[in-house]
Amino acid sequence: MRALAMVAVVVALAGCSGGGEQPAAVQEPATVDVPCSQAIDAVDSVGPSYVPHGSAGGFVALPSGVLQLGRTGSAGSELEGFRFSKLGLLVRRDRPVSVEVIGSSGKAVLEYVHPDAPARVVRVGPCSSEREWVVFAGGVWVTEPGCVEVLAASRGESVPVRLPVGAPCEASP
Repeated sequence: MRALAMVAVVVALAGCSGGGEQPAAVQEPATVDVPCSQAIDAVDSVGPSYVPHGSAGGFVALPSGVLQLGRTGSAGSELEGFRFSKLGLLVRRDRPVSVEVIGSSGKAVLEYVHPDAPARVVRVGPCSSEREWVVFAGGVWVTEPGCVEVLAASRGESVPVRLPVGAPCEASP
């Protein structure tokens, strides 16, 4: 029996003011299936810089601190005007998950597996591993620093998470 799960990423960039011209919106990219063979590591615990989310010890773990912005999108590419932030994705080995950008269409997209190929939806798992958490390299492209709100869900459970990308998240009202 194959269980279906979903991790939805609701991306809303908030708390930043900026002037100047805004980058063009990214076209709605396709779904990317991340094969378990693309995992860069497997670990027994998430470590101090990541926080597990979900019941029974969590099904996904995401960074807890401010994520640094790195490279910019190549001139002439659909990512021109975007900045990349590394965002390792840790998934419980026995959980199929999907990560989907829901809000802020065109202002944030995910990148896993294929460099410079943004995805609206990323799916991964379950993966065979002797260790509890499977680690995938990737990240998020954003048009400006701010708070990326994430709704992580798996097997009918969902958990909201706020990720500070290039700037701290403002306090919740």
